[in-house]
Amino acid sequence: MSNTYSQLPGPLNLSLRRGDQFGTTIDFDIDMSGYTVSSSIVSPITGNSVGTITSTITNASTGVVSVAMTEAQTEALQPGTYSWRLEWIAPGDVKRTALSGFVEVAR
Repeated sequence: MSNTYSQLPGPLNLSLRRGDQFGTTIDFDIDMSGYTVSSSIVSPITGNSVGTITSTITNASTGVVSVAMTEAQTEALQPGTYSWRLEWIAPGDVKRTALSGFVEVAR
């Protein structure tokens, strides 16, 4: 008997208003001691970077990560739909895209 599993990132779509501060926390419910995280916002068509999103581990022992953007960072995005992803590097240089989805930017 074989087991089936998925190595694909979990889906998480974000919505925000251009020019507003944005932030949320994500609980992975794992010990993330020794991990680093990073996020990016990209064009879903070209894959080129279109904005900055800041990701920070706020509680490593329980796996809580903050994802945030300042007013200036959201103002720099034109209204529309973009892709985003959150990646982590676990101890031993194990890289994984943990979450991905769309960012809907409203006027």
